[in-house]
Amino acid sequence: MNTYVRSVSMLMMLFFMFGCYTQNPKPATYRHSTQQKMQAAYHWDVLAEDVAAQITETLRKWGYLNQPVYVKPACGAPTRVCVPHGETPFGEGFHDLLLTQLVNYGLKVSVVPDGALIVTNKVQLVYHRSDRIARTSRPGLISAVSALAGTWAMVIRDAQLHGGSIAETAAWAGAGLTGGILYDVTSGMFTKGVPHSEVLITTSINDYDRYLMRKTDIYYINDADYWHYKSPPPPRTLEIRGS
Repeated sequence: MNTYVRSVSMLMMLFFMFGCYTQNPKPATYRHSTQQKMQAAYHWDVLAEDVAAQITETLRKWGYLNQPVYVKPACGAPTRVCVPHGETPFGEGFHDLLLTQLVNYGLKVSVVPDGALIVTNKVQLVYHRSDRIARTSRPGLISAVSALAGTWAMVIRDAQLHGGSIAETAAWAGAGLTGGILYDVTSGMFTKGVPHSEVLITTSINDYDRYLMRKTDIYYINDADYWHYKSPPPPRTLEIRGS
């Protein structure tokens, strides 16, 4: 029985040592969080309604409710001049949806920028090449699992040789309980399948040389739908020469 007790003590020591010891600082991820995924035109409208609500609140705060606003087409950047067919599907759709929501909120929406507050939208597409992992293992977890597996084998062996049937039953029960706990802890830790693509959508209101509002939203998008947010390449010009 003393051998059994020593084996259990060794188990606890190995778990502590292998679970906590590290030679160098390990990369650490952020705490678990959620991020919305945009994958339908309805989601664009939800964002437009949220942006319109914040614009209305900002104008009320600064006393600009009676001043008209002009929503500038995105075309990829606030300072770029739009060219025919230069809008992305999202840029064109979100522009129209935001205009509708602003009108629904009762704001004065101008069709020309003269004398109006300028609302600009900018979209940045971000692509991550590496695999996207939703959760990562805790430092030392793999070492701790290996140590526990080996030590429980020793405990069961000693219980069979020296502890009798009661000690053997307790050893097997402890090993099973430990295995269940480890499964609960590690299950889902290496979940993949997170999209590689994200978009940053920034809405600003300018009053001459100062910002009245600036709002940035970040969303996952389906990788196959990246072209909704990416400016199309300029049309190619083909030179045709006569024979």
